[in-house]
Parts: sequence; C-alpha cells; structure tokens
Amino acid sequence: MKTLHLPEAAGLLNAFDLLRMPALVFDAALKIVSCNENASSLFFYSNDQLSGTSLDVLILSDRAAHTFDQPCSAQTSHEVDRTSDRFVSPCVRKDGIQFNATISIIPCSEAGRQLRLAVVQDVLIDQLHEKMKQIELINELSGIVNSSLSIGTIFRIMVSEIRKLIDYDRASLLLFDEKEDNLLIFALDTEMQTIMSKGVRAPIEGTSAGWVVRNNKPWINRDLSSAEFVLDKKLLREGISSTISIPLYHDKILGVFNFDSRKPGNYSGRDLDILLPVAKHISIALENALLFEELSRDKKEWEKTFDAITDMVWIEDSNRRVIRANRAVLVRAELRAAEAIGRSCRELLERVGALDEECLCAETVAGKSPCFRELKGMSGNIFHFWTYPLIDDEGRLYSLVHYLKDVTSQKRLEQQLIRSDKLASLGTLVAGIAHEINNPLGIIAGYSEALLDRAKDETLRVVPEFEDFPEYLQTIHNEIFRCKGILRSLLDFARPTGGTFREIDMNELIKEVILLVNHRAKRLNHYIELRLDRDIPKIFADPGNLRQVFMNIIINSMYFTPEGGSITIATERHEEGGLLQHDPGVGVTISDTGSGIDPAILGKIFDPFFTTKPVGEGTGLGLSICHKIIDEHGGSIDAVSEVNEGTTFIIWLPVRAIHD
Repeated sequence: MKTLHLPEAAGLLNAFDLLRMPALVFDAALKIVSCNENASSLFFYSNDQLSGTSLDVLILSDRAAHTFDQPCSAQTSHEVDRTSDRFVSPCVRKDGIQFNATISIIPCSEAGRQLRLAVVQDVLIDQLHEKMKQIELINELSGIVNSSLSIGTIFRIMVSEIRKLIDYDRASLLLFDEKEDNLLIFALDTEMQTIMSKGVRAPIEGTSAGWVVRNNKPWINRDLSSAEFVLDKKLLREGISSTISIPLYHDKILGVFNFDSRKPGNYSGRDLDILLPVAKHISIALENALLFEELSRDKKEWEKTFDAITDMVWIEDSNRRVIRANRAVLVRAELRAAEAIGRSCRELLERVGALDEECLCAETVAGKSPCFRELKGMSGNIFHFWTYPLIDDEGRLYSLVHYLKDVTSQKRLEQQLIRSDKLASLGTLVAGIAHEINNPLGIIAGYSEALLDRAKDETLRVVPEFEDFPEYLQTIHNEIFRCKGILRSLLDFARPTGGTFREIDMNELIKEVILLVNHRAKRLNHYIELRLDRDIPKIFADPGNLRQVFMNIIINSMYFTPEGGSITIATERHEEGGLLQHDPGVGVTISDTGSGIDPAILGKIFDPFFTTKPVGEGTGLGLSICHKIIDEHGGSIDAVSEVNEGTTFIIWLPVRAIHD
C-alpha cells in the first residue's frame, strides 16, 4: 500500500478563505478542530466558540461521520479526490435559523492525524449566484443583441454567451414560415463552426420543434431512443441523445431555438429556467431583425424599380435639393449618385439638356398640386416635365417628385403620322381633281395640235395677220403638256407606287444613284463623300422607288449647295428606330453644306406643293413623294437643319418593309 500523503488542513483552510468559502476542519469524533472566518460568519459564531464544538450541532446530516469509514490509503498526495463526498444537508445557525447547504468533504491531515475539511455552500446563495449569472447573461445578451439587426449576428452572439451556462453539442435556429407552414433552418452551431444554412426546410408535423411552434411551449427530449416524435429519432443517427427546444415568441411565434446533446438526460428544468427569460430578449431582437430584413428587401426592390424607369425621375426634399435620382438621370447628366445629391432642380435640368425659365417647384409648392410644362431642350429636344408634391398626414409638403420625359421622338412620330394622314387625304383629293382636269386638257391639247398643223398651211402663212400665230400656238401647246406633266406627278403622288419588293443591298443601291448624279456633281464642283457601313443588313424593299427617293434628295441638296460644297451620304445599322421601334433596320443620312432651312418652314418641307424654289422650277411634290414612298416601306424620314449650316435628311428603313 502506498504511503498516504494528505493535504495539510491549515493550507486548505487558507485556500478556501481566499476563495471566500466557509470551511471547517473536524476529526473522526466530529469535533471541530479549526475553521476560517467565512465559516464563523455563516454560522454566527466566533472561531473560539466553534473550536471543540461537535459538527452535528451545525450540520444536521450524519453523512459527515461516514466519510471516515472509507480509508484513503489508495491515493497519493496528488491523486487525492478533493470532493470525495458531496451532499445537501440542513444546517443551523447560532440564532436557530435553519438553511440548506451543499456540503463537500475533503480528506486532510494535521501532524499525521487524519482529518476532514467540510466546505459549506449555502444553497440559497448558490441559487442567487446562479440567478446573478442568468441576469448577467440576459443583460449582456440584450445589450449586444438589441444593437444588431442581423439575424446571423444575433445567432452567433447568442450561442457564444449561452454556452457559458448551458452544455450543448449543437445549437440551431429555426424560423417559422407562416405562409409555407414549415420551419426554415437558418443556422447551426457546432463545436467546429457556425453555419448559416438559409434555404433548408424542416416539416412542422412529426417533430418536437413543430410541436413547440404549434403550442408555444418548450419541449425537452431527455432520451431520443424513446422520443415521442418520429422524425426526432433520426437525430440518434447523428449521435444526438437529448434535446431542448425553446419557443421564440413576440406577439406571434417567430421560430424555435434548439439545443442538442450527445449525453442522455442532459437537460432539465434548470435549463428551462435559464433559457426562457433569455428567449424573451432574443425574440424581440429577432423580430426587429426580421422587420429590418423585410424593409431592406423592400428597399432594394424599390431601388431596382426606381432605376428601371427609363424616363428621368428625381426626388427633392423640402429645401428643393435632390436627395435621390434614378439611373436615367445619372446617365443623361453624366453624374454619379453622390454627385447628384444636393443639387437644385435647375442645375439638374441644365445637366440633362432641358431649359426651364420658371421652375415648376415654386408653382407646385404654392398650389400643393401636380404641375406640368413642356420644355425646350438645348439641342432642339422637347421634354414633358411633371412635378408632384408629397404631403404628410398633417398637410405639410415634405418632398417633391420630378418626372422628365424626352418626347422628341414621340413628337416627330406624331408629326409623321399627321403628315402621312394629311398626305393620304390630300392624295385622294388630288387624284379626283387631276382626273377632272386631265380630260379637258386632253381636248385642248388635241385642238392645239390640230391648230399647229393648220398653221403650217402656206395660204395662212403669207397672211400678215397670222404671222405670229404658229409661235403662239406652239407656246400654248408646250404649256398644255407642262400641265399634263404636273398632273402626272400629282397622280404619281396620289396612287400607290406598286413596285416590286425584293431583297436589296442599300450600299449598292446608293452607289447606283451616285453614278446617275455624278455628272451633275462634277458640273457644279460638288464633292460627294460616301461613308457606307459594310455590316448593315440587306433589306426587303422596292429598289426603283428608293432610287427615286435618294435621287430627289441628292438633287435637292445640290440645288441648295453652293459651288464647291460637299454632300455626305452615310449608312449604318440601327437596332431600333422609326415607326417600328422594335425592329432592326438600316439608317441613311444625306448631309449637305448648303444654305440650310429656316426653322419656321422646316416642318412644312414634306407638305405637297410646298417649295422654296422660284416659280416654274419645281412642283413642290418631290419631298412629299419621298415621304410617301418611305412611309409605304414602314420607315421614317425627317430633316434637321440650321441656317447657313446645311441640312441633313435622316431616313430609317426596316429590314422587312410593310407593303401590300
């Protein structure tokens, strides 16, 4: 048998004195040999009064006496079990007040004599210490958790702090999805790591967590081998033997907090006493985090919607300063989001190229009602501008919403549609008139020819009075046929062109036209430049009519371009444009360096019979016929011009033309 070396009683007493734990040394006869100050204070005796007193006067259980029945010879000094016996016993103070205490008996010695040291811990004080730890945990959790609006952060803090009081191998947070009626496994915490597991779902039925959701009550599985819920038994395969589930509730059930242990019977009512108060604080923080997450999601959706609007929208505060602008504004104004904030309405309008002499803000603020104005752009663009007031429940205007839409293309389209409708109506009228005039002109032409033949009679030619008649008759005849030519142009304008539609290469067609007009260009010392895009698609069109369009426009440009000027013809691929905004097509621009067109008459150049040429040099139908042909192809034609800066005709044609 090994020699027994027990710790010295005096040393143990000093140690427990430092720990502020009451300790008494007694012998086999249960006589108190010595004690520390904490023991004297606990029992309301002085050290001298306790010395020699029987232990059973203080500790009513006889368990202390039995600790001498077991010899300590099997232990070495460093192998001594310092908690060889531990029990709860009623105790009595000097004033007769009883209390329950946990007694821990530790073998010790003094001058070779075997003794025992009893450590006395008041159960009530232990319970108070436990409560203090719980309160400390709750305060710490509430402070940290309530400062966070992230569910993940809340979970990490929570499991880290709870681990100080609750023994577990795995913790999990399950959020209740009321719409789907199931549980979303949000996060898992194990000894190895914390995993955010969004998207994994668990059923309500057949699980203890589901029962907790349905009943808003905690549930303890002390032994999963005899678990009441079928699906809980699957946890056994993962090495889990016992679980505790706590409801998270604030006005409504939010989810379940689970703690799992590999030890059977690991959880009891004590754990509930710790977790239930904590759960109340966690529930409040969780609800706040869920609301914040929902608001963040709604905010992102709103921002995406706001930026998806292709027209320009911005919001101003009550001081008429921009607080938010959508992507369309930022792109048009060439600003970053931060650079737009704080600017005035006028500044932003100038950045996007719109002019507003009197800002709508003042009018909207004064009337507290939406206002509208059509604005002219710096580059000739046209904008529709709305301002809407935002008014709170007390009738105070706190913000303004501005909506700016570039309607230049829309206006041009409207003008083209009006022009097309006008041309169609005029064409019907012209066709009728032309036919009515053509018949008498034919008769007059016939008689004029007859008179011309008669004027060749030698008997009449020698008569002095008839000497000038042949010349007069020839003039009448020529003018009649000029009228018939005008009528033919009118009929060409009025009737459908009825050409042959086929696949054509626009670049090749333009080169053919240039060959026809090149001699005129050389005579007028005009330089014709071609900028033809090789990648344009072939289009389905009537080559004869398009040839007429380009010929008319180029000859027109030559007429108004002084000697030595230039004409540039360019083609390019267009993904959208014209009357068919959704169709791909080909764009053609014909630009000259001529005298330009007065803005006052620019909108009339496609009207029938409108011309700026001198009388007798034009019918005023050339551009009208061009417009009609392009219109029949489902395309669009427009012109932009500045006086003394030249004119550009812009033509767009779809790949597949619309024709009868």
